[in-house]
Amino acid sequence: MILDASILPALDILVLERREGPWFVPRGALPAWCEWLDEGTIRVGVPFIASDVFPFFALFISDAEATWAGEGPSRLDSGGFTQIVDGGRELHLAATALFVQGSALLVVAESERIFREERTMLQRARELRLAHDALSREVEQKEVLAHCIVHDLRNPLGSILGALVLLEKQPLEKADSKLVEVALRAANRQDELIREILGVFAAEHDVSSNPLDAPHADVCSVVMQIASVMAPKARARRVDLVPHLRVVHGPVHVRGDELRLFRVVGNLVQNALQYSPHDGAVRLTVHLDADAPTFIRVDVEDDGAGVPPALLPHLFRKFARAGDGTPGTGLGLYFCRITVERWGGAIGYEPRPEGGSRFWFRLPKWSPRTT
Repeated sequence: MILDASILPALDILVLERREGPWFVPRGALPAWCEWLDEGTIRVGVPFIASDVFPFFALFISDAEATWAGEGPSRLDSGGFTQIVDGGRELHLAATALFVQGSALLVVAESERIFREERTMLQRARELRLAHDALSREVEQKEVLAHCIVHDLRNPLGSILGALVLLEKQPLEKADSKLVEVALRAANRQDELIREILGVFAAEHDVSSNPLDAPHADVCSVVMQIASVMAPKARARRVDLVPHLRVVHGPVHVRGDELRLFRVVGNLVQNALQYSPHDGAVRLTVHLDADAPTFIRVDVEDDGAGVPPALLPHLFRKFARAGDGTPGTGLGLYFCRITVERWGGAIGYEPRPEGGSRFWFRLPKWSPRTT
């Protein structure tokens, strides 16, 4: 006998040895809870059909065959199940199939404690889910409120910007002209900040959650437009901005709308220009993704100092900042990530071996057949 029969009463378990066909033989002393079953159903040394007494075993035994044949795991746990006994009482049990020293065993134990713990955990999980749902609704309401406030701020700012532009064109004293220039620069920064916040909100609450619903855009056209728009800023910082299209000439369409794709590429190029040293270069490359041929990849490289290692785990999260005093909201890369991922793409960062940063993203190629 594998297990000393004198130990079984202390363990309060029922040990059944598998025989031919559906038959099982109880080994050792029976646990006390067997008295709650029909009288005489289980007797030591007398074969019986286990699934007739424990209906749950009709399925579990078929799962345990591989274990008993020595072909699966050495043990298989059933998890808790409930047996209705005399008087309608519920008996909570758990079984384990074992294959030990050539014997196929089925060990059945009462699991009242485990059952109560599982029930408590399930109840706690339900409570946490309800609390999470309530908190999510509250957060969403606050985000909508913040969006409305930011959106409303944009209207008077537009009037201020228009007035400043008109005022800038008027003949002014040098001191007044300087004040208008300062005010116009601050208003433009404020307008850019509002655009960024609204852009993130729009990306987070995009109702077209199915990537297949997204429109398409010519990524080469977007990259060349960005290179043209950013050229004055690059010259002001004495940085070469070099677009390089390593793809078939002509439109190369990817999944995504042009306006937001323009913003994704613009954010990456703006960061690269911001962190590039004078007389450095920012390289903007469009090419087929070698690791995923059905994707188009865009690389934005600079000659800067690279991303600090401590920032890497948080780089594409909301409000991630380098902490070096560089102005910004910490929303730009977050916007890029959620936008690209919503279109079925991916975004990442890798340091360049020769120094500097390489930010990249890839998007699925689009063709009429993919819609």
